Amino acid sequence: MDLRKKVESMYKVNLLEDLIFVDKKQVYFLVDLNVLPNVCHIISGDVTQIGLPKFETLEARKLLDFVEPDNLLAEVEGKHTFIEKIRQDFLTFKEELFLYIPIKNNQTTLWLYIRLRRLSEKHLVIGQVVRVYEDTPVNIIHYQKTYQDHLTRLFNRETLKLHMDYLQNTEGSYLMYLDIDGFKDINDQHGHQAGDKFLVDIADHFISKWEYNVLYYRLGDDEFAMYCFDHDDTSIIQRAQQIINEIENLNDTAKSLKVSASIGIIKITDWNKDYHNLLNLGVKAMYESKGKGKGKFTLYAY
Repeated sequence: MDLRKKVESMYKVNLLEDLIFVDKKQVYFLVDLNVLPNVCHIISGDVTQIGLPKFETLEARKLLDFVEPDNLLAEVEGKHTFIEKIRQDFLTFKEELFLYIPIKNNQTTLWLYIRLRRLSEKHLVIGQVVRVYEDTPVNIIHYQKTYQDHLTRLFNRETLKLHMDYLQNTEGSYLMYLDIDGFKDINDQHGHQAGDKFLVDIADHFISKWEYNVLYYRLGDDEFAMYCFDHDDTSIIQRAQQIINEIENLNDTAKSLKVSASIGIIKITDWNKDYHNLLNLGVKAMYESKGKGKGKFTLYAY
């Protein structure tokens, strides 16, 4: 009896009836979320063709060891949280989910376009590797260009709007609007190239300490934003003070020119979460901070 038939007998399902356009050249797999640890059963196909070692069953979490975290998608979504996000998406999706997964393959990366579906028994997940790309898919490149600032590699203004438009739960959420104090002095004394490098240094610092509950955006020029969740007033104030201190000590340029930051903090609620409204409030709070002098923050908590 082949593995597919064993799985069908074990779970009393007909996998071929549930799948559409079954192609033996493609890889199909099944995971039972009710069985711990979760195990991936290969139903059909040769996994060596998609950059994985030969196996019929494997603990699902071990598959994450083959994911390449250094990729264009992770640059946008966060290298430190990219693999964890894949795991969370897999465990929590409702009916159907499509994912681009980069797989380490010797000195290159293979991109797998994967379709996941819940079977009639909702704890059963059937997966299909729809397509394998030897180069970064055009959709990923387009995604990066659309939602990533070209200079700093942070999210851009368009991404912030998208995130706020789809924001459902505002509890514990804050928007921080940050403007660099003394940035003009960098451009005036060292040139615009040095100014651009300073912005990149700030972004690289943010990226290096990426956390699951903070998303960073460059809004334009020397203005940045942070969407923070799972915070409270105390922790958001601590984060603002920490960011100001980090920018003041970012590098020799920051120290010699006494560069700092002014921050406006808005507590996001169901009443103010409109993107344009939040930005207007953020700018207002930021300028209120500037009125206090360099390196200050203002919290609007309605």
